[in-house]
Amino acid sequence: MLSVDSSTATPSDVAPVQIADAASDASGPVVSSDYQQPTFSTAYEEVPRDQTVRERPRPEVDALGVHLGGFYAYPSVRTSEIYDDNIFVTPSDKRGDFITEIAPELSLESNWNNHALNFDAGAAAGYYASHTGEDYVDYHFGADGRLDLTRDDQLSAAFTYRHAHEDRSSPDDVQGKTPTEYDLYHGEIGDQNRFGRFTLKLDSQLNRYKYFDDEAENGTTIDNNDRDRISSLHSVTLSYEIVPDYDAYVRASYNRQDYDSQQDNQGFDRSSQGFETVVGLAIDLGGVTRADIFAGYLTQFYQDSEFDTVSGPSFGGSLIWNPTGLTTVTATVSRTLQETTQAGAAGYFSTDALINIDHELLRNLLLNAFGGFINNNYEGISRNDDIWTGGVGAEYLMNHYASIDLKYRYDTRDSSESDENYERNLILLSLDLKL
Repeated sequence: MLSVDSSTATPSDVAPVQIADAASDASGPVVSSDYQQPTFSTAYEEVPRDQTVRERPRPEVDALGVHLGGFYAYPSVRTSEIYDDNIFVTPSDKRGDFITEIAPELSLESNWNNHALNFDAGAAAGYYASHTGEDYVDYHFGADGRLDLTRDDQLSAAFTYRHAHEDRSSPDDVQGKTPTEYDLYHGEIGDQNRFGRFTLKLDSQLNRYKYFDDEAENGTTIDNNDRDRISSLHSVTLSYEIVPDYDAYVRASYNRQDYDSQQDNQGFDRSSQGFETVVGLAIDLGGVTRADIFAGYLTQFYQDSEFDTVSGPSFGGSLIWNPTGLTTVTATVSRTLQETTQAGAAGYFSTDALINIDHELLRNLLLNAFGGFINNNYEGISRNDDIWTGGVGAEYLMNHYASIDLKYRYDTRDSSESDENYERNLILLSLDLKL
């Protein structure tokens, strides 16, 4: 199954999964929402320009939730019907299918004046009408919290467990009889301390990946244990408030990729460590325009002598612009170094760009359009991929308890490896029920 979720945070060698719960991003347009019942007024109220279309509260249609002491529980279930005209993302002999996905979700959010504690659990089960070998059952649970030590010092932590499957469009897909399944354990802890005009932020993340074996078409076992690894990232960010709403910052980070196997199935030791330093600027022009841009340099050192040290510029940025009270334009760009299991490749530089437009046509009818481009340039081999995506969608917020989504998305990949080219069209219709 293809993901149309951007949001993300999943590493690029592990494609996100559900088309139905993805946020608008370079991967696709589907935006999950917990909105509720419309009030049919004859005119719009004045909308604050410092809120995006998606951030804006809608008391007449937002989920009511269930009050449980100091918490609110938000249960929901989404049922989706998806059509994918190229489920195996092949350059020719495309095969299409209908997928029915059922995705229950439960979140528990604190409503305290100080500190915060949230829990989340959910699942997504997809059933193909004809190609039942592609069926999947994904699930996750996690918690995050914030401890307000002082007014200017906050300690945060989070943990997530996710069982998911790798999308067929992943460059590391092993072409097994069924999609590759994996477990991801994610933990992070951070501290943000403000003193005067300076803010110091410390952040540490740890990810544990565990891949399951697949079965090849000839019945043999595809060993995926060589992909198991622990990935860690530690960063220090120091920012300075030049004037109110203008912050300059410098960030230094260190990462390690520790693979369980000393050699993968091609005989390479993929363990590595690296450094990145960037400088950036974050601005807020009265909420109408918010931007964060940075640029720097990264270097990655590989354990295997067959891999050269990889280094180069890195950059990123985000722009949120509210040209009117009813329209939000979001643009993002980034250049990062990603892991891969492609034979002979140390990794690849991924350069991504996305533009997304949300428009509130009616108080309870949201329109969306997006377009994106990704270039994956592999280090050590000649492979180079250009990926384009685009789509449109509409979300009808019926009432406190139900909403309907209709989405369309188009993807294409133009690769220097001709057998990796593909085109794909997806259509999604979903009903989201919540309390």
